[in-house]
Amino acid sequence: MEEDIEEESKWKEWELKKFQEFRFEIDFTSSVIIKLTKGTAEIFGAELAIGIEYEIRGQKVAVFTWHGCTFEIKGKCDVEYIADETPMMSYLNTHMAIEQMRCKIEKEGGNEPRVMIVGPPDVGKTTLSKILINYAVKHGRTPLFVDINPSEGTVTIPSTLTATVIDKPIDIEEQLSVLPAKSSMAPLTYFFGYLQSANKLKLYNKLLDKLSETIQKKMDKDSVVRYSGLIISTPNDLSNNSNWDMFTSVIEKFRVNVVIVVGHERLYSDINKFYQDNNEIAVVKLTKSGGVVNRDSSYRRIIQNYKIKEYFYGTHKCELAPYSVIVSFSDIYIRTIEQGIAPSSALPIGMERKVQETRLVNVEPSEDLVNSILALTNVDVKETENDDEEDDILIGTKLLGFVHVTNVDVEKKKITLLCPCHGRIPKKYMLLADLKWIET
Repeated sequence: MEEDIEEESKWKEWELKKFQEFRFEIDFTSSVIIKLTKGTAEIFGAELAIGIEYEIRGQKVAVFTWHGCTFEIKGKCDVEYIADETPMMSYLNTHMAIEQMRCKIEKEGGNEPRVMIVGPPDVGKTTLSKILINYAVKHGRTPLFVDINPSEGTVTIPSTLTATVIDKPIDIEEQLSVLPAKSSMAPLTYFFGYLQSANKLKLYNKLLDKLSETIQKKMDKDSVVRYSGLIISTPNDLSNNSNWDMFTSVIEKFRVNVVIVVGHERLYSDINKFYQDNNEIAVVKLTKSGGVVNRDSSYRRIIQNYKIKEYFYGTHKCELAPYSVIVSFSDIYIRTIEQGIAPSSALPIGMERKVQETRLVNVEPSEDLVNSILALTNVDVKETENDDEEDDILIGTKLLGFVHVTNVDVEKKKITLLCPCHGRIPKKYMLLADLKWIET
């Protein structure tokens, strides 16, 4: 045991030749420190500085070098090895092609790059997104990163759809986790409330409409962001043939003109064939990195829980201090998507049935709410709106943040909420869905 501890406290030197990649994995309970001592190297497109110690936790990471480098690592990795074959050259070529589109629009006008990355699970879609973002930032761009994958929680908690302008390299140690706290532009966040887009497809579609409309307004006002373009990370199930209508719908909503298919020959062939007569859409095929690892559902759930914990408590580099507040039932206004639906015969004559996936109902506080995540909207509580007006206002509204229900006292009619910051809970509507988190 003492030998293991002593071994972990020692620096271990590694040397990479040009175009080599050092891949390593660390779980969420441990960390390693990496320090570049010679040459140049990057992690997901973000350059390492010589002599600076970077602490890496709970990640699968690849250190790549274009010209060769030497670095040291302190700590124990679950997996560590050097790879000679990497897709980085094809990733760089893809970035350069996108950059040429940006240069062309600045000089001649035309359409900005709107890049959508698709593919099955565990092929490196998020990794490619980070690389393209970092390379764009190196060129002085401010790309708009759009995450429509509710299971990831790349920028904030899972079950959300987000868009954020990125004007700085992604943090090497904590990736996009600290982005809301450190970016000069807060992310635009919509609460979906479910981890799979297929769970509530009509609701998901409506949120995509809201998100794409807001993004377009932003790009119309800000030419710098418009020239930099979009990089869109998509859900895994979008690559299934059964979701073809949703796939084409996303392309239409976000006006996508570059589709990057990672690690899926058949999907690339199908998309290429479908858009072969459309000169406005380019379809690119990229191979997946040999360093990607298949993640089962239990591991994904661990990652999702970890992201929720990060929201309230921060990270080792950017710690947060949440606090608990006790609120009366009468001060809480919670709505959720209607689960049941009345038969047509039960409706008043002449009234059409509203789609249950976009209809909200009132939630009376009970013990069932314990461990739920509630989204705090920016909508003031008013007594004047009817149900339909309330639904239209609340679904797809911008969010102030999230709270966690830690206790419900039915007898005293009090609810205890964990909040990310101090202050009173404003009198605003909250949204409830299936997202739960048990604090450990």
